[in-house]
Amino acid sequence: MPLTSAAAVVAALAALAAPAKQSWESSKRPEVTAEFLPRSAAVEVDGEAKGRGFVALEVADPKRTFRIRVSAEGFEPEEKVVEAGRVANRQFFLALRPAGFGKKVDPADAASMALASSALWRAGRADDAADYAEQSLSTGNSPLANRVMGDVWRRRGDRDKAVRYYTMYLSLTDNPPDAPEIKAWLMQPKPGDITVPAQ
Repeated sequence: MPLTSAAAVVAALAALAAPAKQSWESSKRPEVTAEFLPRSAAVEVDGEAKGRGFVALEVADPKRTFRIRVSAEGFEPEEKVVEAGRVANRQFFLALRPAGFGKKVDPADAASMALASSALWRAGRADDAADYAEQSLSTGNSPLANRVMGDVWRRRGDRDKAVRYYTMYLSLTDNPPDAPEIKAWLMQPKPGDITVPAQ
């Protein structure tokens, strides 16, 4: 048998003996991606600390359940039992209710997240207020969330971003009581602007 034919036979036999290749996606175990607000929230799964704000849990058995407890200073703690098979390869999102905030908070509901962001802003928690407002805006263009984001970026010193959110707030709201104050701030010259005196 010629050498080339023998090599071809060996290669063919090796191919038959080798297991069929799997795609990377099919060989990867499903997982649950869980995200939480506030981002500083401590996350426990089945009583074990797993980090803050985000966890990825591998699903070895779709019938198993995870007991997830989330807590953060200034927020009401919350505990959920999650069935792995229902949320495998999906995102699980939970937002804690600010302490003293009487309404339900749902990350998929723009209005509830906007109200929570406003409460956090009034409590002096600017970063948390921004996170809740951003989540609100990811599900709907809420006027209140735009107002909070305008306030946040104004405090942070980013005039361009503050102007963008304030302008959207004013365009979505019919004569809000705070419009004169916001418009007066918007009309102020930016640092570096050249003012031309009236003739």
